[in-house]
Amino acid sequence: MAAPEIVYVTCCDNGAFGLEHLVASGQRVSLVVTLAREVAERANVSGFCDVVPFCRRHRIRCEVLDRYVVEPRHVGAGTPDLLIVNGWNRLIAPEVIARFRYGGVGVHAGHPPIGLGRAPLPWNIIKGQRDLEVYLFRLTSQADDGDIVGRHPVEITVMDSVATLYEKVMWRAAVLIADAIEGFPRSIENAQPQDLHFAEHYGKREPKDGLVDFTKTCDQIHDFIRAQSRPYPGAFAYLDGRRWTIWKAAPFDTFSFRTEIRRPGEILLALPHGLVVATGSSPLWIHQAETAERQIVPSPLEEMRGHVGRRFAVPEEDAS
Repeated sequence: MAAPEIVYVTCCDNGAFGLEHLVASGQRVSLVVTLAREVAERANVSGFCDVVPFCRRHRIRCEVLDRYVVEPRHVGAGTPDLLIVNGWNRLIAPEVIARFRYGGVGVHAGHPPIGLGRAPLPWNIIKGQRDLEVYLFRLTSQADDGDIVGRHPVEITVMDSVATLYEKVMWRAAVLIADAIEGFPRSIENAQPQDLHFAEHYGKREPKDGLVDFTKTCDQIHDFIRAQSRPYPGAFAYLDGRRWTIWKAAPFDTFSFRTEIRRPGEILLALPHGLVVATGSSPLWIHQAETAERQIVPSPLEEMRGHVGRRFAVPEEDAS
C-alpha cells in the first residue's frame, strides 16, 4: 500500500516530539491539528508546545483551533487514512474518528486495562509501580480502552521523577507510532482487544491532592513527592501554618533514629543537603523545598538547624 494519508492532532511537547520523530522517519503527514497559544493558556494545558513553526519548516498544512474541540471540518476533505492523537487531553468525537478509513490511534501508559483515564504517570509512581507499558491503541468514544496496536514496557526506577518518566514515555510513544505506520495497515487491522472486565480508571489529580501524609512509609512519601514534582504543582506540607512545596526528597537511612519515639513529620536533623524528617517508617531526607516567598531547602545550615524539633502537620491532626 502507498504511504497512508495521516492527520496528526497535538498541542503538547510529547506530541511535538512524536511528530518530529515521525517526519524524521520519512513518513508524510498531510495535516496537523493544534491549538492557538491563548486557547491552551485558558485551558491550562500542561506542556503546551507551538508546533506551527515546525509545520511551516516542513511544509505541513496546519489547522490552528480557537476551541479545545476537534470537529469533522477540521480534519480536511475526503477520507484520510489515519488519525493520530498524541498530546491532546480531550476525547475525540466518534464522528471525527469515523471520517478516517482506518479510524484513529492514541497513546497511553499504564498496565492496560488498569489505569485508563487521567494522570497515568503520577498515579503509577504514587502506587509504587516499578514499570508501566506505553501502548498505542485504536480510538473509541471512551478513554484509552481501544484495541492495542503496539506496546512496550518502560522501567520506573527509584531515581525517576515524573519529569524523567515523562521523557521516557514520550520517546517510546514516538517509536511505537513510527513502527505502526511502518507496518500500516496490518498493524491497525491486527490490533488486540483489551479485556475490559478488569478495567480500572484513574481520576484527575488536582493541586490540592498533593498534601503529604507523614504517617505513611518513607518509600510511599518519596514516591508521592517525585510523582508530583515539576512540571506538576508539587507535593506540599504545612509547618507552623506555612505551606512548604517539596520538590525533591530521598530515603535517608534506615539505621538512623531507630531507637527514638517516632513522631511522623518531626524534623530530626539538618545537614548541608537538607532536612531529615520522621515518617511512619524510616526517615526521609528533603533536598529541595520552598514557601511562596523563597527557597527553604537548601539554605545556610544554621538557618536550617532552626527547623529541627518542629513538626509538619499530618492529616489526622488537621481533622481533629
